[in-house]
Order: sequence, then structure tokens, then C-alpha cells
Amino acid sequence: MRSKIQVIPCFSLLSLLVVLSFYSCNSTKETVASRNMQNLTAQFNILFNANELINESDRNIQLAHSDDYDRVISVFIEPNEAISQSELGKLDEAILKANKIANEKSLSMYVDDAYFLIGKSNHLKSNFFNAVEYFNYVYSNYPEEKEIRQAALTWMARSLILSDRIEEAYKAVDTALKYVSIEKKSAAYIYATRAQLHIYAHEDDQAISFLQKAIKSKTNKQNKIRWTYLLAQIQQINGQPKEAYINYSKVLKSNASFEMAFNAKLSAISLENTENEKNKIRQITALLKDSKNVDFHDQIYFQIANNYLDAQNIEKAIENYNNSIASSTKNNIQKALSYQKLAEIYFKEPDYIKTKAYYDSTLLSLPDTYPDYSLIKKKADNIELLADRYSIIAKEDTLQVLAKLPENERIGRVTSIIELELLKAQVKENTPESSAKSNSTGSSSIGNTKFYFNNSLAISQGLIEFKKRWGPRKLEDNWRRSEKSAIDISNSLANNSAQDVDPLKESFTENNRVNIDSLKNAFLKLIPLNQEMLSISDEKIANAMYDIGGYHREVSADTSEAIKIYEQLLNRFPENLNKLAVYYNLYRLYKFTNPQRSENYKDLLLNKFPNSPFAKIILDPDYNQIDDDEELAFNQFYNDVYNLYTSKKYKDALLAVENQKTKLEDQKIPAQLAYLNSLALGHINKIDILESSFKEIVDSNPEDQLIVPLIKLHLAYIDSNRVELSNRVFALLDNDHIDNMFIEEPIYQKTGIVENGTNEESIKVPESREAIVISTAKTQKITEPSTQKLANNKPIEVRQLEVINNLKNEIKPQSSDMDTLFVLGEDNEHYFVVNVSESSVNLSSSRFGIGQFNRVNYAGNSIKHQLISIENQNQLIFVGPINGKEAAKNYMDKISPLMKEIMKIPSSAYSIFYINNKNFEKIKDMETLELYIDFYNRNYNK
Repeated sequence: MRSKIQVIPCFSLLSLLVVLSFYSCNSTKETVASRNMQNLTAQFNILFNANELINESDRNIQLAHSDDYDRVISVFIEPNEAISQSELGKLDEAILKANKIANEKSLSMYVDDAYFLIGKSNHLKSNFFNAVEYFNYVYSNYPEEKEIRQAALTWMARSLILSDRIEEAYKAVDTALKYVSIEKKSAAYIYATRAQLHIYAHEDDQAISFLQKAIKSKTNKQNKIRWTYLLAQIQQINGQPKEAYINYSKVLKSNASFEMAFNAKLSAISLENTENEKNKIRQITALLKDSKNVDFHDQIYFQIANNYLDAQNIEKAIENYNNSIASSTKNNIQKALSYQKLAEIYFKEPDYIKTKAYYDSTLLSLPDTYPDYSLIKKKADNIELLADRYSIIAKEDTLQVLAKLPENERIGRVTSIIELELLKAQVKENTPESSAKSNSTGSSSIGNTKFYFNNSLAISQGLIEFKKRWGPRKLEDNWRRSEKSAIDISNSLANNSAQDVDPLKESFTENNRVNIDSLKNAFLKLIPLNQEMLSISDEKIANAMYDIGGYHREVSADTSEAIKIYEQLLNRFPENLNKLAVYYNLYRLYKFTNPQRSENYKDLLLNKFPNSPFAKIILDPDYNQIDDDEELAFNQFYNDVYNLYTSKKYKDALLAVENQKTKLEDQKIPAQLAYLNSLALGHINKIDILESSFKEIVDSNPEDQLIVPLIKLHLAYIDSNRVELSNRVFALLDNDHIDNMFIEEPIYQKTGIVENGTNEESIKVPESREAIVISTAKTQKITEPSTQKLANNKPIEVRQLEVINNLKNEIKPQSSDMDTLFVLGEDNEHYFVVNVSESSVNLSSSRFGIGQFNRVNYAGNSIKHQLISIENQNQLIFVGPINGKEAAKNYMDKISPLMKEIMKIPSSAYSIFYINNKNFEKIKDMETLELYIDFYNRNYNK
């Protein structure tokens, strides 16, 4: 805070009495004395105390912060909502004091300081939107106060960064940099803030340059130590080991915290002995002997493991990562990093089951606020997909090999394989050590493990999958689903689970020969002995290979592996359903590694498939993208405002919408956003303001079919209840009765499969179970590779009707069981379903839109919308019950044109269908879901 102390003239006693007499006669008259008095009381009686409160809160926030030294630390220790919570009382008191200056000491020279402190308090409270407004006010309204304007720009940039408004942050810092040579007191913070922006953009050279400037500028010692450590981290990442070592050494010689100094020591050791791995490991191991490092043993073992991993000593690396996990008592993030490293090691082996297990452990140890949490979760979720796709390929390849054998040899081979695997399973059951060892290798000692039935892990998985699909029934003849009714199957699941017999746990004797025969017959029926079954088998393999290629392209970002898988797919199945998408992906993947190959695939698409959307994207990169970008940006903004509204932060929601209006200039905001804005207004204003806002929406959106009809119902309610509503302090109350016309659509929170607030008795909700995912081709909007979906949504040409029709003709039923598993049942209760292929996306705002549609079109009806998760892969929003197929079809026909407006996720991430209640009860997992979609496409979606 700059000094604004002004010398007060010395008055004689007589002069002072005259002045005081003058004040008593005319207290409102502006005089030098009144200004001086206000300056005096503002600075020493109010501003000083407010500043002390803010500084104390800032210190407490910094003490509560814990750096993760395995990542690049932040330039500043910034607040978040959790840390700020305990400081709200002090910060609110500081704001009250500062407001007193602004309101009661308007003649003093400290009004700008007061507004600056209010902005700083809001920043420390994590109210970053409010903070930006106050800092901007200081900058805009006090042009002569150069020093505080620089400080305001710097803090404004920090608030903008924390509210993800990066472009605005750049502008604020750029403006501050124009005058940085004139006003040097804020120089260090300006340089440091600009460095943070370059770090976020992965612009290491620029970040290094600005950090060096910040360190050389005037600032406190702790900032210099922190920035020196950060500078060393970036130099180490950027391939500047000598410079990084020098800066780590500077940190060691400073009065840095013990934890920072310890991590600097670890990093310095790793840089000092780059050519002698054994010496490096010895020095790091020596740190274990220092009693002061007891709490850091997990980090020490982790660094030892990293060095062994660099030296390709995988066994020792695994040993030390496990030591790190075992010695981690307080640092869950460090434990998570060790789990993650083990997951990556097993991924390369590959052992996808262990990989998935270690990724799951990583997520359990990490807070969901961890910066890479969503990326790790994405990998964990998709590892299951990867393991499943490889399982499909191994299974189908093996079945095709068996199909080529003479019948007697085929039967004999299957029989001997099943008998051998059951015997091996019994041995493993009786010898846990042998079982653990075998499981760790994931292979059988007999034959090539790529052959499905020679792989003990694969055959065991196959038997488990067999049970999941057909249920835990007794092993007997005539067990197949096609020979039992759905009621029989349901009863079997309910009645036999307790006495379920696991073939892997039974001894192999002549008495259970019938069991072996049943399993043998099951596998024999899967062997593709005719062209139709072989085509289905090939399609499964091709779809699985496509998903694997997509995993390496999108999730693991392994370009070379993605290219390899895609080209194997084209070599083996040149006419697969996804071939144009594969051509396009190879064109993109080769663009920087092999431009000639990229051009080959480009020419192939342009010359042979000129009308495909892929060719159009190549010719015009903005094709199908501008609308997508605008839709994505609006959906994200709408979700942000919706979250503010449902969190009862009505003023923040209104401010965000107002800022959006400013950006749009003459364009009107969409009706849905305007509706949210009106509801927020209604929570802080009387009914006349709300009514006026509603009428403005109706007048401005005459063609709207979703929001305007709903608002007209609201206006009718206002007209009928005007007296009652006029007596309210606020038009809308948080605890309005459920029958009130203004009650917002209930906000549902996940508590399991079904969410609270719904009528759970209205439908028998399927249980969620694991299953094999059977790939089926689906149509969706073409997107860039970075946003294409794995698993269930395949990017196939969708803009040309003839291509879609061809695809429908080519798709074969996935299983003959479909016709007996699902029933048409046109008179049954039905449900309209939105099938969302994202497991983690928040669907609250989308469900809010469905509720708006239902309230207008099905007022007074018992229709509800609920949510279930299918194997943590897909989410199903299901609306109903609806009486009969025709009513369900009518519902879908009516809502379909509005789905793009209702759903606040990309259109490529969901599909819609309707289903009767008997079929819906059978959707247990991803397999039955995809089987039904195929059944639906063949019977309803012709």
C-alpha cells in the first residue's frame, strides 16, 4: 500500500476553535480541515485495521496451502473455496471497514485504496468474478494513481486466471507491462503473473525469461525463493540441467521451508550425476538414514524407483514404487503417483487387468480437485475398454481358428482345452502362491498365450463372462437363454445365487462330465461355421481394433501405436465400416511424422470419396466446426451460470449473464439463458421485476417453442395470484412449495443408480453389472479426432442419406438371442431414453431442459425423468412412464427438434430411443444396452 500521509498544518488554539466552530455551523461544507480529518481517520482508524485483517487472512491461506513438488508449483499461492472458508469472517469485516471509507469518507484520498482492498478481499474469499470488477473499477476510475492502477491490473489478472478467463488476463498484464518501467513497485508481480500465463501455455522459454525478471525486481525473500525453485523446475523440464542445478542449489542455501529444501536436494542429486546412475541411487538412498527425513521416505523411494525405471531395471523399479506406497503415511498424492507409475509399467507389459487396478488405486488416493484427476480417470475408464477390446479380438481370433479345423479335431480340441483349464484352475485354488504367481504373469505355461484357450487368464475371464451373460445357473443340459423364458432367467438369478456352483472351484470327476459337456457345447455354438457368423465375428474384431486405435490416438496420445493399429485394421479389413474415419485419422496422424503418407490418405479421401464429410473437412477446416464451437462455448457458459444459480449465487449468475450480454453487443441472448437470468432476478427482486423480465423474453423470442410456452404459464400464474405474490419480499423463494408454479425443476444429486427426488417405485431399475461390450456401428456427427468418442459412438459418415442407409443394410444382428431376449410389447408402458456415452459429464442442466419441456407439454402428467449409470460407461436419462408405443413415439417426435437446445452436451455424445418397460428391465450392462439398440434399429428405426 502506498503512503498517502499528508501533513496537517499546525493551528493555534484560537484557529482550531474557529475551525471547530465553523464545522458545527456547516458540517457539510468542504474545507481543507475536513479533508485532512477524513484522511487521518480513514488511514489510521479504518484502512490500517482492514489491511491487517487482509494480511492475516493471506498468511493463513498460505500456511494452509500444500505444494505438490512432483508438479510445477504455481507462481503465487492462491486461495480456493475450501481454504478460504475459515477466513470469510475476517475478510467480510475488512470489506465492511473498506466500504465505510467509500461511503462515509468520500472526501479522503483513500477511496481508491478502499476499493482495492475490497477487490483483494474478494480474491482471497475466492469470489474471483467480484474481485475482477473491483480491480477494474480502481483501474478505470483513478487515472492519476499510477501505482495502485498497476497493482489493480496485476491482481485483476490473477483473479481472471483463477476464473479461467485467460485471454482477458493476458490483456490486463499486457496493459500493466506498458508502464512497468515507470512504476516499479509492482514490477515483480507483473513479471511473475505473465510468467504464470506462459507456464499454462507451455511456453517455457518465455516463462523462464519473465521469472528471471521477477526475481531481479524488488520483492520479498519468500517470493524470490519460491520463484527460484519454480525457475529450476522449468529449466529442468526444458533441458537446461546446469541452470536448474544452480537454482536448486540457491534454494538449498536460502531459508526455504524444509519440504522445499528437501525436494530441491532430491532434484539437485538427480541433476548432479546424470552419467552415473548407481552413484545417483546411492546418494538418494543415503537420505533414508537421516532421521529428519522419516516423513519423506515415500518420496525418496519414489525417486529411487524413477532412476531404476530410467535404467530399464523394471523389477527394482516396481519394488521401490511398492516401498514408496508402503511408507506413505500422510502424503496421499505421493502414494497416488506411485500407483500411477505402476499402472504405466503394467500397461506396457501389457497387463491391462493390473493396469486398471493400479489406476483405480491412484484415483482412490487422489482428491478429485487434483489437476490431472480427470485425465487419470479417463485413462482408468478406457483401460477397461482397452482390455475388453483385446479380449474380443483374442476370443474371435481363436473361434475363427477353431472354425477352420475338421469337426472331430475341433470338438476334441475344445474338450481338452476346457478340461485342462478347469484342472489348472483347481490347482491354483489349492495353491495360493502359485495362483498369485500365475496371475502376475497373466499367461499359461502351455502354448502361445495369444491363442484364446491357451491363455489361462483369458479362459478364466471367458468363463466368468459366460456366467455374467447367462446367469449363475446350475450347470445342466439345455441351459441356453433361447430355451428359457425371461421369467425363468430372473427366477434363476434370484433363487440360485446362494448355491451357485463355480466350475473353476469344483473338482474334475466323471460325475460332472455333464458340466464339461455344457461348457463345451456353449463354446462350440460360438464358433463361426458359416459366412454370416464369420462376418459378424470379423465386424467385432474390426470395431475392437478401431476402438484400440482411438484409445492410443486420443487417450494415451501414442501416435505411432495408433498408426500401427489403424493400418493393421485396413490391411486385415479393408472394407470395414469405419474405413473413411480411419483414412482421415491416418491423414491427421501422419501430418507431422510422415507428410507423404499423410498426402496419400488425403488424396484417397478427396479423389474416391469427395462427398464424404471427411473430404469436406479437409477442404474446409471450418466445415461443421463453427456451429460446433459456438454450441460448445454456449453450453459451457450456460452450465456455469446454471451451477451459480443452483448454488444460490444469484448475483454472480446475473453478473455473468450481464458480461455475456456486453460481449454479444447487439445480439440477443438465447431464451434459455434469459430464463435463468429471470429466475435469478426473481430471487432478489419483487414480482414486478420478474414479470417484466418474463415479458421481455416472450416479446424477444416469438418463435421459441421451449421457454416461451413455459413463461406464458408463469405469467398466467402471476396474473391469478398477483396479490399474494406482491406481498412477498422476493418474487421467488428458495423453499417454495412443490405445487407453486415457480418451483424450479428439482436438482437431483447422485446417490447410486437412481437419484434422489424421483419416484423410484415407478419403474424397476436394472442393476448395474459388468459385461463384455459388443461393438455396434452407430451414426453420429463428425468431429475432429480430439473430440471423437471411444467405445460406443463410432464416427461414421452421417451427412449423406445414402451412406447411412447403406450402413443400416450392412449391420447384422449381434446375436440370435436378441429376438428372444427383447419383445415388441406395443401396449406396455414405455420410456423415452437419452443414451449419453460419457460417464462423468454432469447432466443436471440438460435434465433441467427436459423438465421444462415436460412442464409445458405434459403438465399434470405423472411423467418423470430419472437417471441411471450403466457400468460407469454410459448414463441413461429415461422419461416416463408413457402409455404405449405410439405415445412414446409421439413424445420422441415432439422433443426431437428441441434436443439440441435442451441437451447441454455435444450432439455426438448422445443418442435417443424409446423402449417398453419389459425390455428396459433387461438392460443390465453395456452388452444388453447395445443389443437393444440394434434390436430397436431393426424393429423401430427403419
